[in-house]
Amino acid sequence: MLKQYLDIFNELIGRHLKESLIFKYDSFTGSHEYTPFFHFHDYQTEKRIGEFMRKYIFLYAYSENEVIQAYNKGRLANLEFAAKHALRERLPNRSGSRNGLYSELLLDLLLVMYRGNINKLATRAIYRQRTDNQEIKGFDGMHIVTNDNNNHELWFGQAKMGSLGYCLSDIEKDLINKTNIIYASEQLYFIADKEYSTLENSLALLDRINDISWSSENSSLSERAQQLKSFFIREKLKIVFPCLLAYSSPGTYEIPSNITNEIKNETHRLIQRFDSKFSSLIDIDYSIYIWFIPIRDLELIRKSVVAE
Repeated sequence: MLKQYLDIFNELIGRHLKESLIFKYDSFTGSHEYTPFFHFHDYQTEKRIGEFMRKYIFLYAYSENEVIQAYNKGRLANLEFAAKHALRERLPNRSGSRNGLYSELLLDLLLVMYRGNINKLATRAIYRQRTDNQEIKGFDGMHIVTNDNNNHELWFGQAKMGSLGYCLSDIEKDLINKTNIIYASEQLYFIADKEYSTLENSLALLDRINDISWSSENSSLSERAQQLKSFFIREKLKIVFPCLLAYSSPGTYEIPSNITNEIKNETHRLIQRFDSKFSSLIDIDYSIYIWFIPIRDLELIRKSVVAE
């Protein structure tokens, strides 16, 4: 991630949220990795979180270089105006309680806030719009992450926001249906052909993926996927599936002094639900990260994000 972009993010968004309105606990590693988040319990905290999510929309919908250019031109002095512009120009019209914008926005925000070593390949907004402003279905976010060993990882994100039951059942469906090499290859080949807004240190990797796409153009979907799989194995590339569960849980915040115990119990329940599953989704190196944040008043966040 470009330092200038990260500085802009922290100035406008990050410093107002991180360890102030949103907090992160240490991760627990079992078969998968579980990372709990929680929000401050003060009155109308969710309203403030939603307002900052709305202010983040422009940074979410545009590439890092575009954000830097807009900042240097003074276009981000009014983030409310910038959000309206992004909603009109880059995001499809979606409505209803299951509008995926809320969860996708929060996933991307948490990734930038807590994993600053990422290169954003695509949100729903970047690269994925046709001329009629209809979205191409896929993962909720795609990033190249440089890990502690300076190796590349490809992160294919999924995000859910709603009731706990909805989040749990739908994330399971996504992990079963989307974590396969054919699905992943279709997404990557699509992105690799549109690398003009991607950061320079990701271009070499995407260019090689695009070479595979071109050379296998006349092959079947399965054959094209297998060629990409061989590339992953040869280059020791790891795939990570970060899954965000942002679900309604007013009881978690009922007694502020007991929030830590409630989060520990939530973590234990999710481990029981997921840890024995998804052990053989794809036959290359991969990990599943379960990120979750219980939310006291989900509707207040939604209303604050879409407020005019």
